Amino acid sequence: MKRKTGYASLVLALFLIVFLLAGCGKQPQRNTFREDGILLLNQGEYKKAVDSFDHALDASKGLVNKFDLDVLKYRAEAEYLSKDYKAAVASYDVLIQVDGDKPEYFNMRSASKAETGDIKGSIKDYKRGIELDKASPQRLPALLATGTALEQAGSFSEAMELYQAAEADGVTSALLYNRMGLCQMAKKDWESAASFFQKGIQAPEGDKVTELLFNQAVCEEYKGNFKAALLLMNQYVNAHGTDEEAEREIKFLKTR
Repeated sequence: MKRKTGYASLVLALFLIVFLLAGCGKQPQRNTFREDGILLLNQGEYKKAVDSFDHALDASKGLVNKFDLDVLKYRAEAEYLSKDYKAAVASYDVLIQVDGDKPEYFNMRSASKAETGDIKGSIKDYKRGIELDKASPQRLPALLATGTALEQAGSFSEAMELYQAAEADGVTSALLYNRMGLCQMAKKDWESAASFFQKGIQAPEGDKVTELLFNQAVCEEYKGNFKAALLLMNQYVNAHGTDEEAEREIKFLKTR
């Protein structure tokens, strides 16, 4: 009797081992897909990264858990960077639904919606992101995407209101000041525009926003300050290299 019980226990133990191995077989595979996706994302291979993250989610095949949420976040980022904005919106929809109201989700969905032309949806999500956390790192991309969409629609005053409110909240960026300057240029307020471009140049990483010097030079030209404009245009060429438009401007300014 004891011998028979021992045999049955051994069979049961072997069955459980096989069952557990079968159930966990896809876990190393899904981790590999995730790691490959992150590597591809960092290498700028965004579409391939999306494919890897999709494979990771397929290999998971279960209720949404921490692993799935992590992969979904990476996938949404890769979709946004690959300019598949509709897919990014859909991914952030899922993240909000299963992980709750997080400022980063609303901000990045706002930026994604702006790129699809859904300006109303973009503004709504941007404002929700502010309600959740004014200092969220993802606020700036949402702000710039939403504001740029408004500018492209000809709503410069509304865009400027968003920019000024963000600046009042302590948001500073060379990219933000460039957009503010462009809004003022659209109104032909050259003095105000030039001041914003100057702020952008003095802001952190202002030297990396190449158009700031160029735009400020154009403002000085419209103001009639041709010598100042020529000086700025030469600074632009020295800092960022020449291009056809800059050379044309320099040639014109030298005749003034």
